Amino acid sequence: MAAAVLALSPICITPVSYAQTLDVQKGAALFRKTCIGCHDAGGNIIQPGATLFTKDLQRNGVDTEEEIYRVTYFGKGRMPGFGEKCTPRGQCTFGARLQDEEIKLLAEFVKLQADQNWPNILIEEK
Repeated sequence: MAAAVLALSPICITPVSYAQTLDVQKGAALFRKTCIGCHDAGGNIIQPGATLFTKDLQRNGVDTEEEIYRVTYFGKGRMPGFGEKCTPRGQCTFGARLQDEEIKLLAEFVKLQADQNWPNILIEEK
């Protein structure tokens, strides 16, 4: 009985740090600014088989933060790259480029959302 109570105790839940919460908020804001036009709610309006849901990420070999970072930085297929040093030029966005730290935050955010099946989140305006 004590083990069951302990297992359900809030003390056993891993706390989310303030820094982690800020990173999620920053990642969400970047996603809304940069990605949501094509990937609203984790979907993909350009290429339906390349959503940001875990099943598609796994099938396309992009299911780790590192791979999500790489694809976001350099692009893949019809998705342009957003990295500062993305090449070749034709594969990269014509819009504003992102810094490495911003792409890292995006990769962490996308992986977190995919792991949670893209729940609705509140993105605060700053």
